[in-house]
Amino acid sequence: MTPTPPIDILRFNTCGSVDDGKSTLIGRLLYDSKSLMEDQIEALERSADITGGGQINLANLTDGLRAEREQGITIDVAYRYFATPRRRFIIADTPGHVQYTRNMVTGASTANLAIVLVDARKGVVEQTRRHIFLAALLGIPHLVIAVNKMDLVGWSEDRFQEIRAGCEAFLPRLDVLRDVKFIPLCAQDGDNVVAPSPRTPWYQGPALLGHLETVHIASDYNLSAFRFPVQWVNRPARPDHPVWHDFRGFSGQIAGGIVKVGQPLLLLPSGLRSTVRGDLDLRRRPPRSLLPPKHHPPHRGRDRLQSRRRLGQP
Repeated sequence: MTPTPPIDILRFNTCGSVDDGKSTLIGRLLYDSKSLMEDQIEALERSADITGGGQINLANLTDGLRAEREQGITIDVAYRYFATPRRRFIIADTPGHVQYTRNMVTGASTANLAIVLVDARKGVVEQTRRHIFLAALLGIPHLVIAVNKMDLVGWSEDRFQEIRAGCEAFLPRLDVLRDVKFIPLCAQDGDNVVAPSPRTPWYQGPALLGHLETVHIASDYNLSAFRFPVQWVNRPARPDHPVWHDFRGFSGQIAGGIVKVGQPLLLLPSGLRSTVRGDLDLRRRPPRSLLPPKHHPPHRGRDRLQSRRRLGQP
């Protein structure tokens, strides 16, 4: 029996300015890819007369807060999960308002790919540039510029190329973004979201889901330079314990690289040097090495590294 190859995970977020259709795009992506349960579809149908004017409002799949549905905006980060035979996906729907930019950064902080939506009528606005810059600042290597609401501009190729030129005018200054894809679509009707649309014969590229399934992410991870931001200092304060009486542990999430026992460490900003001696978790067998969390399925949780240091020792 031939072993089944592992299916990798693509983490991506949607961002862009207010009312560019971020939540609707995710709803359409889940709906057309048949990734919704029957009770979710029934809930959408029941809420159609309340929030959608008789039409299913796909944005309600991610906008779950009452304030979000009443105001028609995204406030908090909403995560959704779905899978196709080719890849598994973790989606972070992030808000577009300027005052909720910190929530956008939270949702994009673990993403491999960012989808920046642009309203075809409004074009590239300040918030569009801000979110593209933040994606580059966070080191997201793959970017999709989704020009939404193309139906409202008559599926004009000239308008699409105009928006593309507006983005490409400043993209070269963000050299981190080495993979940028432009896709015209209509999230409300599903054109070029899951399947190619006959309304864009001038566009020869893949639909959004096809691009998400095939974008190469295997080489995105940093497996050479170990980076470990210290997020917490553990002091058990147990003076009567033979091991923990003078323990000081540094805990956090591995941001990049691989760490092994015996590996030298450089502590910044002090410049002190130390060495990884082992894993202090006495309940299980110590692992040979630890990797960044993006390499693990979601149920594996976070890798945590604790290094023990006694006063007066290197």
